[in-house]
Amino acid sequence: MNINDKEFLERKERLKHLIRQLKSEEDIEKVKEELKNVMSDVDPVVLAFAENELVGEGFSREDLMKACDIHLLLFKEKIENPDLKVPDWHPIKSFQDDHRVILRLMEKLIEKIKELKKMKDFESGKSQIEVIEKILDALMEAENHNVRQENTLFPVLEKHGIEQPPAIMWAEHTEMKEQKKEMLKLLKDRNNFTFDEFCNKMLKLANLLFEKFALHTQKEQNILYVTALSVITEDEWKDIKEECDNLGYFKVAEGL
Repeated sequence: MNINDKEFLERKERLKHLIRQLKSEEDIEKVKEELKNVMSDVDPVVLAFAENELVGEGFSREDLMKACDIHLLLFKEKIENPDLKVPDWHPIKSFQDDHRVILRLMEKLIEKIKELKKMKDFESGKSQIEVIEKILDALMEAENHNVRQENTLFPVLEKHGIEQPPAIMWAEHTEMKEQKKEMLKLLKDRNNFTFDEFCNKMLKLANLLFEKFALHTQKEQNILYVTALSVITEDEWKDIKEECDNLGYFKVAEGL
């Protein structure tokens, strides 16, 4: 899409208008619903130009995050209710179930960090920090989801000549694992920072991880799994299921 096209300019101005309304908080629920509809098929380039121009008008990053939250809400709805339907026994069904569990862990992580920010210091936020550590440990255990895909699904796709999608997904798995490790290190080294610095860094990393995961999951749903279903045979899916069973599945501790 050319940035000087009439359609591009109209979409950009419509998006800017709605984000301005979101900031003014006039009839906010109606604006959110309309913004949700507009963003459901918005080109990322349009969004980037709209945000850049709004910053020039004096909008803060916090103002723009309200719009980003709505964009991520769309991804969340797709994760909770994927368009791709498969039988209950199917490996893709277990991968989709994993997505929901991981999404909820990430949401709870952000929620607990926001709770922590309301405390006055590390001591008063001790209980929140303990839960944050448990959630991060659970997210590391959820790497089992990636291990299963990398060791069962990806090799079969490569056997069928599908090499790039698995390679891209694997690279993103590695990036997200490093993000989790960075958060665990920050948690361990928290006394090297002021309380506010620590909370702000943790929240930023948690939001980045959530966004990365949401976008990654949509690529899996709309590219990786669709491609897999078109080339992998029924017998191969049964073999993948057996291999997944042998590798085992992660479980989230009660209360998380």
